Amino acid sequence: MTTKEKIISMLEENKGSYLSGEDIGIQLNISRAAVSKAIKELKNNGYTIDSVNRKGHCIPHKSNTLSLIEIKKNLKYNNDIILKDSVFSTNSEGKNYLVNNPEHGTVIIANEQTNGRGRKGRSFFSPKNTGIYMSIILKPKTLLLENSFKITIATAVAVSNAIDEICNKDTQIKWVNDIFLNNKKICGILTEAITDFESGSIENIVLGIGVNFNTLNFPEDLSHTAGSIFLEDITPINRNQLISKIINNLMDIIENLDDSEIIKIYRNKSFLIGRDIIYYEKNSPIQGIVVDIDDNGHLIVQDSNKIIKILKSGEVNFKW
Repeated sequence: MTTKEKIISMLEENKGSYLSGEDIGIQLNISRAAVSKAIKELKNNGYTIDSVNRKGHCIPHKSNTLSLIEIKKNLKYNNDIILKDSVFSTNSEGKNYLVNNPEHGTVIIANEQTNGRGRKGRSFFSPKNTGIYMSIILKPKTLLLENSFKITIATAVAVSNAIDEICNKDTQIKWVNDIFLNNKKICGILTEAITDFESGSIENIVLGIGVNFNTLNFPEDLSHTAGSIFLEDITPINRNQLISKIINNLMDIIENLDDSEIIKIYRNKSFLIGRDIIYYEKNSPIQGIVVDIDDNGHLIVQDSNKIIKILKSGEVNFKW
């Protein structure tokens, strides 16, 4: 561990209490000047550290800084966690890591994405310090390509449940895998699979999750559609707690993709059932109403001519 990592570890283990620069220096066998320099650099890197003369340095209990120690403290599994300050996109990082044959469940987490991606190449607004941007590498033992939809559904359920439990919210799922709160999108999920064409099975999955945790300022083109879990700077829980819960939920649910309870929860959390929507056939818009979601996660839609259609993929829009 570097000196800065050792200092932040000490402060996190004593969160809410002040440690003097002298005490830190004695424990690490460095000078007080070296401690002060490291603390300054940590603050510049985004860590929330209170420094008070004659008291020392302290990470507040409600600090929202990403912390490897705090994330791992609440994990049920021994996931390999890679924490970055800023990346192009966590999914791009994840696919790069595949060259090194990472362990199943390896997670890449960033404090910022400079080119966050959503479905169909869309961008995902990913500012510093206010969101959760993470990708998890999965290596399913036996998952055929035609069953990959199960991963998408399970992930949406895992993330939605995590937000509800940790943040005390009541989220909904917009088919296929967007999470909504108070009629606004707060989370997007991007699933990218590497397949074996000969066997028709999936070898690796890079599962990207972007959550607006307490993002307050959106670009004009997103201001009417994008929302956030919390709408204040100081939040009752921090990002690390939610990250741990999302990882735990995912690792639990991925091992039980055939559990019928998953689709029941997915259906009960549907944001679209009963709504008027527009979907597309051969690039032509068609109006309809969502009737239900079947046991395979497909959307059951009744068009304007009262004809029932089953949508297995694609985009649907609704009136905001």
